[in-house]
Amino acid sequence: MTHSEGCPLYSVHWLRHAVACAGRLADQQTGAGIDPVTAIALTDALAHFAELPEWEGVTLKDVAEHATLMDTPTNRERFGYMCKCGALGL
Repeated sequence: MTHSEGCPLYSVHWLRHAVACAGRLADQQTGAGIDPVTAIALTDALAHFAELPEWEGVTLKDVAEHATLMDTPTNRERFGYMCKCGALGL
């Protein structure tokens, strides 16, 4: 069943709600081995794309690239040991 855009059950509204709930849950589960910064970055990226008019065409690669934590020199150093291709320039 497909809901209309004005309906609270329309896919984009549901996705935005689900992403917000996942972010709140991840923030509370820091003691369970979940990296809250990574979880919040991912849910923030999903929320970002859910609000775009062309959200149906978003790929998982789009989400992963938007959610990357490598945008700052501090994070490049923090995660540098994980890079095996040299893309971080370290």
